[in-house]
Amino acid sequence: MSEQSKKPALVINPEADVALVIRDIVGHMGEVEDTSASGYRIKVHHGGSFRWDELFKALLYRDFKVSITRQKADLYIEAAA
Repeated sequence: MSEQSKKPALVINPEADVALVIRDIVGHMGEVEDTSASGYRIKVHHGGSFRWDELFKALLYRDFKVSITRQKADLYIEAAA
């Protein structure tokens, strides 16, 4: 078996409800807001424990445009389709 076939798929179910996936990943470490029909704004509460890699993989592999902004001491992840 080759190395390529041993790796798990990055997006397990690309047809899953993205909002549920994002809320599951963020959990109590942040707050998810639906900004429109095709976007999300996520406030990061606990940056040290936040699941950054999982969230970015879930968003980027579904072709969201991701940016990080800061307002005073708060970090926000903005994802637009």
